[in-house]
Amino acid sequence: MSAGKPPSTHVTKKVRKKSGKKRDVSLTSLVSRRVPAGNQGDRYHSTSFALVMDLNVDDEATRSSEVPMDTSESTRYFPFQLLPELCKLRIWSFLTQCDLGRCMLVCADWHHSIQRPQLWNSVRFSALPYTCLPRDRSGPVHTEPVCHHCFRKRVFSFSQFLSHIHPVVQEFQFCLDISHPTDQFNNVVEQFMSTAELNSLTYADINWKESPSRASLRTSQESLQDYMYRYRKRQRMFCRIFSTFVSVATHLTTLVMPFDWSDKNLECLCSLTKLENLVLEKYGIYNHCFTQDFMNTLTRSLVNLKKLLLEVWIPTCNNTGMEVYYVESASLTFLDVSQCRGFYLKRISTPNLLHLRIARQPWQKSFMQQLSPQLPCMCSVLSAGAPKLQYINGHRLEPDSWQPPTEELTSLMAVICCCLQHKRNNGIEMYGM
Repeated sequence: MSAGKPPSTHVTKKVRKKSGKKRDVSLTSLVSRRVPAGNQGDRYHSTSFALVMDLNVDDEATRSSEVPMDTSESTRYFPFQLLPELCKLRIWSFLTQCDLGRCMLVCADWHHSIQRPQLWNSVRFSALPYTCLPRDRSGPVHTEPVCHHCFRKRVFSFSQFLSHIHPVVQEFQFCLDISHPTDQFNNVVEQFMSTAELNSLTYADINWKESPSRASLRTSQESLQDYMYRYRKRQRMFCRIFSTFVSVATHLTTLVMPFDWSDKNLECLCSLTKLENLVLEKYGIYNHCFTQDFMNTLTRSLVNLKKLLLEVWIPTCNNTGMEVYYVESASLTFLDVSQCRGFYLKRISTPNLLHLRIARQPWQKSFMQQLSPQLPCMCSVLSAGAPKLQYINGHRLEPDSWQPPTEELTSLMAVICCCLQHKRNNGIEMYGM
């Protein structure tokens, strides 16, 4: 017994020794196959991974020249999860907010990564679907193709999500009636402005007077008194929300919205001195308080304004059916007043204006039959005040179109001008009077 150990013990050692040798051989062969062929540590250096791995150009060229490219079927494709986080964020940045929401349902890793604030730089509440939610397609409330009930659910759910992640927003758009008593969309807008980072906001399209999923006109069940009360209430809410908005969105360059012309709202608007593109739609039917002083304050305060689209409906009590205004701005290159009614340019001082859109829209139908010499000719107004003008209503002007006026320019003036000559020449034929 003392001469030696049991034979079973020697067999076990030999088996273990052989198995160890087999493991070493198999591991060595596995590494020798994988490293030269695929070189898993360096296979992505020919793409954007050089930036992520902090490799310089020489290192990348040396490594790519030493390692042959593997074109086998096993290394041609790779899972999305193997990408670095920066590459994933770059790919997700091309998706819309609805697509990002669908991607969040894929797995927990995607759900966590897509909650990065920089991915939600474009917030558009109106881009949410108006159709019924899948779990709510039953009952009398969900019979119409456009379901306001489900749209409201989406808006509030999206608002809660944004308040949780605190997005860094560059574009903001909504089309919501902030005065409706049951919708309470004003709380959604105010919560967004208090939780989101708006210092980088450059584009805003804020339609605060109507919701596309709900009829904005007066219904048969609503009395005129209730409708006017909601109309005035919406004005007061907009004044409060807009004053908060301009205090946080100080770098805004493009603004599109219906505008209520009041002294306080105009003061808030003029504080956005970096505005370059401005679209002011009408609110209500008449803009009684739009005066020449408002126009002067607007154009003189916004010194960087390049494009202006203005829509005002101005009631008139004189026999011309038009109120005269003048525009003075050294920065304007595009001016659109074609949607105005009762608005006429008597003088213009825009040395850099290139594009002009204008229309003749008086209030009275008998305007074309009146021969009032009070309004100046638009041809002389534009030739003196806009020397660089190139386009009128999309028609390109030749350099020598003004003196004397060409035939094309004369036909164009017959449509937009309200002077005595152009009304007499072509007004009756156009309006059938």
